[in-house]
Amino acid sequence: MKNIDNNAPGSGYNWQNDLLKDLSFIKEKKRYPLSRKTLAPGALMGLLALAMLRIAWPLYFTSKINNQFVFWGSIILVAALIFAVFYRYYRALKFNSIHTPFYLQENRSALKKFLTTNHLAFTQHADAPEVFLIISRNLDANPKKEYREVMVFIAADKEILVNSHFVGNKFKTNPPSRNSRRMAKDLESWLDKHIRNSDSTAITVSSF
Repeated sequence: MKNIDNNAPGSGYNWQNDLLKDLSFIKEKKRYPLSRKTLAPGALMGLLALAMLRIAWPLYFTSKINNQFVFWGSIILVAALIFAVFYRYYRALKFNSIHTPFYLQENRSALKKFLTTNHLAFTQHADAPEVFLIISRNLDANPKKEYREVMVFIAADKEILVNSHFVGNKFKTNPPSRNSRRMAKDLESWLDKHIRNSDSTAITVSSF
């Protein structure tokens, strides 16, 4: 995620205000709270599942083996789709938790040093300095639309939380990002070395 444009129009999303409002919840539950925005794609998939079941339901009352096969095949497919959608959004909402021996101020300093020594462009939330943000450039080919990857670090007592997801100003089923797991692993390795030796050099992290 070194491809950063923090001064670009639209980089100060409204979701930053939501993040501040939900900060206590995130620290306690290690995930974003459910909201209309996060549940909308799942609701759409639910309506699609009901439509598929309505089409397949009459087949259950026929005696033909092929129709029975289609019916139960539809049931399995719908169940798999629903599970995949909700697991996908659970991953997008969930924060990776890195346990540390430090309290908030020390974790904030360590996190800032990690980002700085690895030359990662970042900003701190103006109203919550324990929140660090890395925002990618606009990934949408249409410059009038916004679609960016956002990585969020939250320093707390005895832990640092990491989440990465995609945001945009249009309705779409945004996928979860795998970058948060990799970044969390790199941060955890750096912290282990930082704890052992306060003058440790940076551990290079892979660019996004």
